[in-house]
Amino acid sequence: MFGRHGVRISLCAMALSVASLGLAPAAQAHAHAPLSCSGEESTSYAPGLTLEPRDVAIAAHPVYTCTDRPGHEVSATGTIEGSSPGASCLALVSAGGREVVHYADGGESVIRYTSAFGTRALGVHTLRLQGTVTEGLGKGHRAVRSIQTLPGALPTDCLTSEGLRQAFAGVELEIDPS
Repeated sequence: MFGRHGVRISLCAMALSVASLGLAPAAQAHAHAPLSCSGEESTSYAPGLTLEPRDVAIAAHPVYTCTDRPGHEVSATGTIEGSSPGASCLALVSAGGREVVHYADGGESVIRYTSAFGTRALGVHTLRLQGTVTEGLGKGHRAVRSIQTLPGALPTDCLTSEGLRQAFAGVELEIDPS
């Protein structure tokens, strides 16, 4: 009825219609747009934080809800490994670290944090990490991570020999293509 030429035109028109509906995979969508994630994480310190400064390994496991455009959300989880030389319950500044973010739609971002600024007041630790996405979605883009940590145990754990070993935090992650 349409002929070969008509079928090709119809198929092309349908493909363009589907593409214009914005049905691109989510992984492709947040590869080119600013990505904003918020959530919470559990952080552990080894050895635990005490009043005496010492080198501490940090491991965290965030759970995020991310958006790359209005009305579009994707859940994500992450793993973070870092270190804090001279860390104590009074001062915790990261020397850097690495985060791997796994998006529910199958994408992944690997972030290398190279600078940090932190403050601690009344048991609440605020830390801002800056770095670059080195692999995966957003590769080459700037990443900024903000954390507000509350102790997972009584602050008196800082006075023990084991120290404060775990904390819980609210976390924000921004991956910005600009």
